[in-house]
Amino acid sequence: MSKKITRSKEPLAKSTEQKAKSIKLCVLFSGLCALCFVFIFAWSGFSYAQDGLKEKIPDLCYRCHKGLKESMSKPHVHFPFGQGRCTSCHSPHAGDLKGLTKENINDLCMLCHEGIRQELKRDFVHQAIKKGVCTDCHYAHSGDHEKLLVQARKDLCWTCHSSLKEQLNRSFVHIPFKDGECSSCHNSHASTNENLILASPNTLCKKCHSPRCKAQGVSIVFATEKLDCTSCHGGHASAADGLLGPYGHSDFLEKRCGECHNPFSPGLKVTTKISGRELCMSCHKMEPAKLKVDDVHIRDSGNGCAMCHSFHASKRKSLTVRETQICFTCHESTGKRTVFMEKALKSIRCVPVRERRCFECHIPPHSLQQYYFRDDEILACARCHKAQHEIAHPLGPDVKDPRNGQPITCKTCHSMHSAKAEFMLQFDRKRQLCIQCHKK
Repeated sequence: MSKKITRSKEPLAKSTEQKAKSIKLCVLFSGLCALCFVFIFAWSGFSYAQDGLKEKIPDLCYRCHKGLKESMSKPHVHFPFGQGRCTSCHSPHAGDLKGLTKENINDLCMLCHEGIRQELKRDFVHQAIKKGVCTDCHYAHSGDHEKLLVQARKDLCWTCHSSLKEQLNRSFVHIPFKDGECSSCHNSHASTNENLILASPNTLCKKCHSPRCKAQGVSIVFATEKLDCTSCHGGHASAADGLLGPYGHSDFLEKRCGECHNPFSPGLKVTTKISGRELCMSCHKMEPAKLKVDDVHIRDSGNGCAMCHSFHASKRKSLTVRETQICFTCHESTGKRTVFMEKALKSIRCVPVRERRCFECHIPPHSLQQYYFRDDEILACARCHKAQHEIAHPLGPDVKDPRNGQPITCKTCHSMHSAKAEFMLQFDRKRQLCIQCHKK
């Protein structure tokens, strides 16, 4: 009787494992060889390209661009320029862009400045970047000022924000503003906060100023410590001590709190003598034609006036609040359409739209006009666009839109929030716009 022979599986398993290891080693070795080959090939090509030139870069470039070589001695030098990497940004032979740059300026800069590229995804982007290029503020090669700025920081901001200069003549001026240290409060590129400030006002201000609010000699910090500091104080300058304002309710600026408030007591809730809209109306008598008391903007509000106006201070003479704090809470679709329009057109010439100053055109609930315009649809635009109004397409009640029979106004051709073409037109003016009405 034959015996059954059993074979051990262990040698076979070891053999398979060894083969697998050998294959992995072969693949790894092949990969390393291929990588070395590519590196050697690329280096030899680079060496060949350099050897084929009369001189090596950047010396070859400096044969013509002598001034650039001299600029290397300036205090601040852009690192690619300092390393002689001219071809990192420029094509040596030909190109479609000025200066033979490989990309348009902003895209070219963002290839290296990834941090700034991420910043530009924030909600608020500096208008100088939206409508201009990086080299409006920065030199590309070298300069005398930090960050390669084309001017000293305090002077550079004035080139666009010259209207703020008059605030330097006020009685009380914020020290950083006076010293031109704009970047101590603002981000020059983009921010998650309005006015490009580095953090929310409540957080930013407390880095230097601990809350010390008082009324009638009583500390009311418990009531103000969580408020937006800019609801009472200006960031730049004011005619009132403590930078109150710059524009404000006269009783507030003159510290006559008792005109509206009950006496203050430490730790007790701050209250007013009269509640709601009646408090404002006790002084500000409004004609019925100038205030729609049953309007949706104020009908369901505890104090409709406070929806648009600040009780204490504002950056505007009318004491209106920042529109983005209130308008887009309800008119969200309008806000989104405006953002899409900006991306499509890239440059918005209408300042109120660009800066979201809704109250420049709309004044709810103080207007009986459609969309709460300050005036009718023609004069509302003509307030600013006087020259364009004089040479405009025929407008008015006697000129009808053949599509709907309505009078032709500025809004017939222009859209403030959904424009698709330049000059904020609804259609391209070369042909598409005109044939909407003139089909024959």
